[in-house]
Amino acid sequence: MNILFVCTGNTCRSPMAAEIFKKIIDEKNLKNINISSAGIAADNNSRASQNAMEACKELNIDLNGHISKSIFDVNLKNIDKFIVMTQTHKDFLIDLGVKGEKILVLGNQISDPFGGNIETYKNCRDQIYKALCKLIDDIFLDKNYNEQN
Repeated sequence: MNILFVCTGNTCRSPMAAEIFKKIIDEKNLKNINISSAGIAADNNSRASQNAMEACKELNIDLNGHISKSIFDVNLKNIDKFIVMTQTHKDFLIDLGVKGEKILVLGNQISDPFGGNIETYKNCRDQIYKALCKLIDDIFLDKNYNEQN
């Protein structure tokens, strides 16, 4: 299964979500899952924001190697599930031709922490973590996933 996390600039929310998700699936010993992230307005050469790196470091997650990626450089046909941060991101993907049933809005939408202080990023990280813990059961209890793996 190929999962793509999507936000705006791919320097805060989607890289945090992708790496947190990797940590959760490793802990649950789930296999055959490829996780990546991209942004609808990403520039393909930005690092994760400093506050995103600091917030994730507390979970023993290292974002130092992250480089932003544009959604336009992703083969969308190879993605099984798109996990987006807001309804706006979902609408953008639908406009690109992605089927709505392949797109999940994370939690109750995840606000962009860009430009905020470290506490703003920690709150964002915690929202992402809680939403992913809830979402993971929905994805992996899915009949189609279990039949394929």
